Amino acid sequence: MARRYRDAAAKLQQNVQKHLQEMQDNLSSEDEEPFELSVLDGVFQSYSRGGGDTKLLNRTKNLLEEAISGRNITCLICIGSIKRVHAIWNCDNCYSYFHLSCIQKWANDCVSLKSDDNHGPITVFVPKKVEWCCPKCRQAYTKEQIPHKYRCFCSKTDNPPIHPWLIPHSCGEVCGKRLSSGNNCKHKCLLLCHPGPCPPCPQMVSDSCYCQKEHKKVRCSAGKWSCGSQCKKTLPCKSHKCENICHDGDCPPCSYTSIQACQCGSEKIKRPCNDLEWQCIKICNKPFSCGYHKCDRVCHSGSCGSCPNSGLKACPCGANQQFVQCPDVLETCLGTCGKKHNDCEHNCPEKCHKGPCPPCLVMIEKTCQCSAHIRSLPCSKEFKCDTKCRGTRPCGKHGCGRKCCNGNCPPCEKLCDKPLQCGRHKCTSVCHRGPCYPCPRESKITCRCKETYITVPCGREKNIKPPKCNLHCKIKYKCGHSDDNHHLCHFGDCPPCKAICFKTYEKCGHQCKAVCHKFVTVVFKQVEKPATPWEIQPPKSKIMTLECPPCEEPVAIACFGEHEVTNQPCHSASRKPCGRECGRLLKCLNHSCSQMCHLYSYNSDYPNVPYSCKPCDKECLVDRPEKCTHKCAIGHCHPGPCPPCDIMERIRCHCGVTDLYFRCKKLSTCTEDMLCCGQQSPKMLQCGHRCKKICHSNKCSENQICLKKTKVHCACGNLKKEAPCNAVKEKEVKVVCDKSCEEKQAAAKKEKEREEKRLKELEEERNRKELAEYEWKLSGKKKKYKEKKIVINKDERNWLQKYWIIILSVIFLVISFLYYILYV
Repeated sequence: MARRYRDAAAKLQQNVQKHLQEMQDNLSSEDEEPFELSVLDGVFQSYSRGGGDTKLLNRTKNLLEEAISGRNITCLICIGSIKRVHAIWNCDNCYSYFHLSCIQKWANDCVSLKSDDNHGPITVFVPKKVEWCCPKCRQAYTKEQIPHKYRCFCSKTDNPPIHPWLIPHSCGEVCGKRLSSGNNCKHKCLLLCHPGPCPPCPQMVSDSCYCQKEHKKVRCSAGKWSCGSQCKKTLPCKSHKCENICHDGDCPPCSYTSIQACQCGSEKIKRPCNDLEWQCIKICNKPFSCGYHKCDRVCHSGSCGSCPNSGLKACPCGANQQFVQCPDVLETCLGTCGKKHNDCEHNCPEKCHKGPCPPCLVMIEKTCQCSAHIRSLPCSKEFKCDTKCRGTRPCGKHGCGRKCCNGNCPPCEKLCDKPLQCGRHKCTSVCHRGPCYPCPRESKITCRCKETYITVPCGREKNIKPPKCNLHCKIKYKCGHSDDNHHLCHFGDCPPCKAICFKTYEKCGHQCKAVCHKFVTVVFKQVEKPATPWEIQPPKSKIMTLECPPCEEPVAIACFGEHEVTNQPCHSASRKPCGRECGRLLKCLNHSCSQMCHLYSYNSDYPNVPYSCKPCDKECLVDRPEKCTHKCAIGHCHPGPCPPCDIMERIRCHCGVTDLYFRCKKLSTCTEDMLCCGQQSPKMLQCGHRCKKICHSNKCSENQICLKKTKVHCACGNLKKEAPCNAVKEKEVKVVCDKSCEEKQAAAKKEKEREEKRLKELEEERNRKELAEYEWKLSGKKKKYKEKKIVINKDERNWLQKYWIIILSVIFLVISFLYYILYV
């Protein structure tokens, strides 16, 4: 069995090694093509001299290095590797690579989401420009710019073939792109079709410095330069010259001062040269040519002009024009203004007036913004209803909720906060539809000391190995002996320390002289003898920190009460009692401790040894203060005076409702305010209402004005009115019966008479029946009694005569309710 097992294990290991070798060959043949940095240095050697835009040059160099190196390029949409056999598309702004299928799906999704505007109950078609953007730099592209073909970097060749000696996705032709979009440089790129931006223009041209004093040949991409001498251009003050070194742009403001005149020339003061124009506070006050008026402008330059009050003038409405000569003034006419309002098509109906026209008051039918309500309003008043929009915002998740929305719901203001594909960060964009943008951040994969690193897209750290570092390891040993152990940067644990410990003992303060015993590898062997061969266990190792050996240096140790000192070994030294009494003065300052030798303060090494003297157990005999019937709070003998009495006493407040609690020491010094509970007094005034003052000791003031509202009725009780209590008390408010009271009394009287008449008729009818029955019984005739028909009195009154009391009551209640709403 053992032989078969060994043969099967060996065959399995052979297959695994073969599979790993095939994978390595495939990866090296497809993605890991070696290159030399000297090749790129030779390409950009001519660009490194003569100045120019070094930032753009370095960017092009990095992109070319990444394209020809063996490192994988990641598509930010699918987070997958881009290989030389894949069709790609690169952005014109950030020059990032994407799979052609990924960017097509991305662009179509963006266009379809932005084209869908029907989110609310009311559809408003607003023409908008539909765009899509780059997933990394957010560069906007139109719908027509969605890529449909796989092109090379210079966009000259469709579907470029794969060539082993060319940069992947390159056609191998000269780039030929303009090196500058402006008119300064008209040269073209002479590199072969390459990724990233074109390098700066290497052509040499003759150009001048910023101050136009020196001329020399420089790179076309470098532009103007500084010669290093003073600018010496004349500043706007025309008195001084620029003293700065040759610079770009306008010269800075002059920092000197000079005597400057105001615009009217009446005053001259010393002012900064960078503020040439200024005005004094004097009014011009020069007479116009008319001789009646004067110029009222503040300090100005030039002539005052003609008089603004003379010439061909018109009234405010423009109907009458007349030549006016000072001192005559043209007043308003008697006609209608007739000017059209700025916000509508109606004319002003006011008389000819000065100043702006009043708002338009023409009543028109107005529709609110959401077109849900129509109301007749003045033309100048905006109509906006309170109906909330039930539509959905462009994100498709949250409702609009705006009042009177016109259907164009605003964008959602909440954050998306969805986890991105990288698994670390969340989407920081505003809530949107569809998938989130890829994580725009980049992660650094560093060595152990974090000095050597490579940058990869966020989320790809697990698939890329960290770089190698040739610097010294910067990890400090936990034992503190980093200076004695120098080695290169590495992953994993550092080698064990070989320095001397020199560790200070915590108890005694001496140093350990042994070799550093922190993080020592300790081997554990099997102690029990195995019964069978398969129970044999290999030795196990574990990194542990060993303790320092015990200290043998003699030290002087005192007893617990520090009465005597003895010499003992350091590792076994301990304090012991000497057998004497403590003799220390107690806290009461009247007696001394009679216990055996003990500690004076707490020591964690001797937790069971008492460290405090026994307190004095005698009672306090100090006299208590006046009006205090309690005992001393301490109880036993103590130094100094007794503490104030803190026992609580219960006392009623002024109004007798709340119980107040005071300390015994403050009871004798209580004031009037301290005995107040702070609540409204429950006492009643003479009028029957509650007192409004806070809890007080005296009686409620009779002169207190009560403003509680009280109902006052008229003499008949029909009318009532609310009035302040003080006015009712002084009989200043009276309710007089009006015409409705008289009508109500007359109606009630008529109703009463009518009811009495009806009852009287019923009584007479009942008496007649009883009389007829009595006469029939006395006559003795056996005549068949015929029940007489009872004539029912039919009420022939109209509805107004029947229900006039109810109608009057309802009208009275409606009038009272409207009066209460409008005036009360």
